[in-house]
Amino acid sequence: MITARTIRNLLRCITPWRTWNMLRMLASYRLSVWSGRSIVWGLPYTLTIEPTNRCNLSCPECPSGNGTMTRPQGLLSLDEFRRIVEEVRREVFYLQLFFEGEPFINNRLLEMVEYAHERRMYVSVSTNAHYLRPEVAQRVIASKLDRLIVSVDGLTQEVYEEYRVGGSLQKVHDALEHFAAARREAGSSCRTELTLQFLVTRQNEDQIDELRALAQRYGANVALKTIQVYSIEGAENFLPRNERYSRYERVNGELRTKNRLHNRCVRLWERSVITWDGTVVPCCFDKDAEYPLGQLSDGSFEEIWQSESYHDFRRRILHNRKDVDMCRNCTEGLKIYR
Repeated sequence: MITARTIRNLLRCITPWRTWNMLRMLASYRLSVWSGRSIVWGLPYTLTIEPTNRCNLSCPECPSGNGTMTRPQGLLSLDEFRRIVEEVRREVFYLQLFFEGEPFINNRLLEMVEYAHERRMYVSVSTNAHYLRPEVAQRVIASKLDRLIVSVDGLTQEVYEEYRVGGSLQKVHDALEHFAAARREAGSSCRTELTLQFLVTRQNEDQIDELRALAQRYGANVALKTIQVYSIEGAENFLPRNERYSRYERVNGELRTKNRLHNRCVRLWERSVITWDGTVVPCCFDKDAEYPLGQLSDGSFEEIWQSESYHDFRRRILHNRKDVDMCRNCTEGLKIYR
C-alpha cells in the first residue's frame, strides 16, 4: 500500500542520476522485448539483498522452512553488505533487506539499514516478528527503516500455526506492542511505516476483517497476499476457497497461475537478487539459487549484471519463458496483493 509517507520517503531517495538510470533501464527493456535481444542500458534500480537464509519457523510452502533448500545456510557480513551497497549506490534507490530466512537472525541487520539509509536508499524489511523485543523495536525506529512488514497469517494460535509452524502468535502481538511503544516514544521523528502482511489461506480467509481491526489498532497498513504453492498437495491444504485471493486456477486438472506467460519479464531489467553468500540470481522466485548468474567473490555486480550468462538468461526469457521451470510458477503481471 502506497501512502503519503511512502511517497515522502521515496522522494528523498530520488536523484537525477537514479531517475536517468531508471528511464534508461525501462527503455532498454522495451527495446529488448521488441527486438528479442538483451539490451541493458544501466543497472537495476531495485535490489534484494538477503541478510540470511536461516529461519526460526518451519512454514510448509517455504524452502527455507520446510527443509527443501539445498544451498548453504549462513549470514551476510556487514562488510560485504557495505561493499555491495557502495557498488550500486548511484543507481539503486529501493532496497529489500529480506529474501529467504528471517532477517533479524542476522544481528547486524539494523546496522545495514542505517548504512543504506545514509546513502538515501528506501529500505524495507519483512519479518515474522519473533525477535522484535523492546530494545530491538527502538533500534528499528532509530535506524530510519522505511517499511517494516510483519507477517501475521492468522488471528488465533490454532490458525496461525497451521502455516507459521513453530511460531507463536503471542510473540507477534508482543512485538506489535513493542513497536507501538517505540513509535510513541519517537513521536514525529519516526519514519517507519508498519505493514501487517496476511498470507491468505484456506485456514484464515475468514479472519480478514479481524486483521483490518488489528491493523487499525496499531496504525498499520494491510497487505493481503496470495500464497505460492509448489504441489497439488500444497494447493489442497492452503489455497483459499475464495478465488479472489488465489493466484492459481485449475485448467484440465492442472494448477497454473492466472496470468498469461508472455516471453518477457521486466524483473530482469529493473531488479536483481543477491543471496547472503554473494550469489546473484535473476529474481525472488529463484529461492534456492537454481539459476546462478555470477558470484560477487569473482567480480563486481556490474560485471555480473552485464555478463554473458545474465544476457543469455534474459534472451532465454525473451524467446521461450515456458522453458524455465520457476517462471511457470511466477506471478509477473499478476496482482498478488489485495
